[in-house]
Amino acid sequence: MNSMDVILWFLAAPIYFAKWLFRLRRKWKFWRIAYTPRIVCASCRGTVWLLGIWRCGCGYTYRGHLLRQCRVCGSLPRMVRCYDCGVTTKLPEP
Repeated sequence: MNSMDVILWFLAAPIYFAKWLFRLRRKWKFWRIAYTPRIVCASCRGTVWLLGIWRCGCGYTYRGHLLRQCRVCGSLPRMVRCYDCGVTTKLPEP
């Protein structure tokens, strides 16, 4: 390695570390919700259960956690609706 490579590495390392921290934060939000059975509605403070019987957009119906990948099309849900007030909450992406 020449001196220019070392200088570029020292300049780029903090940027790559910051990108890694932002990705880790986003994944932490997803995994935190993926391992909890319920969330709290931001509007009415009611309980929104993530365990139950769910239907994917492709029509496949499954029992279990909402943030489970569809066996037919491979998609994940993007939002969940509160049954008390009807407000939808956007779920974090993996």
